[in-house]
Amino acid sequence: MTFALALVGCGGMGRRHILGMKRLHDVGRMDFELAAVCDVMPANAAKAAEMAGDLLGRTPQQFENFSDMTRALDLDGVIVTTTPEMHLPVGLEAFAAGLHVLAEKPVTLTIKQGRALVEAASSANCKLAVAENYRRDPINRLARALVDAGAIGKPFLAVQSSSSGGEFVIITPWRHLKSRGGIVMDMGVHYSDILEYYLGPIDHVYAMNGIVDTQRRERDGDMLHPADAEDLSVGVARFESGAIANWMLSLAGRGEGYFHRALYGTGGSLVIPGDRTGKPLRLSQRRDGQDVPLEELLHLVPDFALDAVTASLFGGDRMLSYDLPWADIDANLLAIEQADFVAAVAENREPEVNGVQGLRSLAVVFAFLESELVNKPVTIEEILSGSSAVYEAQMEETL
Repeated sequence: MTFALALVGCGGMGRRHILGMKRLHDVGRMDFELAAVCDVMPANAAKAAEMAGDLLGRTPQQFENFSDMTRALDLDGVIVTTTPEMHLPVGLEAFAAGLHVLAEKPVTLTIKQGRALVEAASSANCKLAVAENYRRDPINRLARALVDAGAIGKPFLAVQSSSSGGEFVIITPWRHLKSRGGIVMDMGVHYSDILEYYLGPIDHVYAMNGIVDTQRRERDGDMLHPADAEDLSVGVARFESGAIANWMLSLAGRGEGYFHRALYGTGGSLVIPGDRTGKPLRLSQRRDGQDVPLEELLHLVPDFALDAVTASLFGGDRMLSYDLPWADIDANLLAIEQADFVAAVAENREPEVNGVQGLRSLAVVFAFLESELVNKPVTIEEILSGSSAVYEAQMEETL
C-alpha cells in the first residue's frame, strides 16, 4: 500500500520539498504519494499543487484547513514546512489523527514546545522526524566515517566558525525577530546538529552574544525591517567525550564571507568544506612529528558506502567530491530526509534525526543564548529540563 503524504506549509521551504520529491521520482525511489497540500493561504497551496502536478505527474488535492484535510483523506503522514511557531499546533493535530510527522528544523519555536511535541509523538506511537539536511551531505558522511575509523586519532577540538549576511535580510524578515526564534536559532541548529553528529553529545556551553543590526535592509531596495534577535554568537562547548568546540556564528558579517569547520585529533586534522558545496575534505595525519596531507582517503574507510538512496541521487556510493548545481544538491538532501522518514515508518524504526535529537540541537543553541544571560556555563540538560529558561522566558514575552 502506498504511503500517503501531505505537505503542510506551501511557501518557499514547502516548494523546495517538492523539488526533493522530484529527485526521488527521477531515480525511482519515491516510495510515497503526495496526496495533498495544505496552506492557510490558498494561493500558496494552489502554486504548490500545480508545481507537484508538473513535476510528479499527479496533482495533489488542495486544502486551506488541516482538519478538513485529515477528515477528507486517509493519510499516513505529513511534512510540516510552516514557520516554526506553527510546528507544535500542527504536530499535535497530526498526532491526534494518528499521522507521522516530518517537521522542518527547528523542531519547534521553544524548548517547552519541543518537549510537548516529543511527548505527543510518543503517546500517539507515531514517528517524529526532524528535517536536518547538512548531515546528509555525502562529504559529511565521509567525514564522519573517517572520524569513526580513527583517521585523526582521538578528537579533542572542533571548530565551527562563519561570518556572512551583513546588514541585509537573510532569506525572510521574520528570521530576525526574537518572537520567531531569530537568525542564530534558525542557522545555529544546523551547526549544533553537525557538531553532535561528528563528536557525540555536547554536555555544556559558555557564550557571549549580541545584536549588531537592529534593522535589516532588503538586498534589492531600501526597505528596512525591525530586527531584535541576536545575530552574533561566540562561545565554547564541552562534549561528553571531553573534546571542546569553538563556536562562532556571525550573521552580520561585513566584507569577505568566511566559513571554517575543522576537527583536530591526536593523530591529525580534518578540514571540512561548506555544506552543499561538494568540495573535498582536507585530511592531514601526524606521522613522526610531521603533518602529512592525504589526497586518497577512501582506503582509510574500506567499509564506507553511502546508503542506496543517497548513492542513487548523487551518482555513486563512495565519493571524495561531487559537482552539481546548488539547487540539485539542496533537493537531493531534502529527498534523503523524506526517504528516511517514510522508511522509518515502514520499518518501524526511529528516523535518523528523531524528535529527541532535533530537540537537543535546539537546546544547544538555546544554551549558547542562555549562558550570557545567567553569566555562567549552562548544561544542555538544564535547558532540556527547563530548569534554566531565562532566554525562553524572554522569547515568550515577545510572542
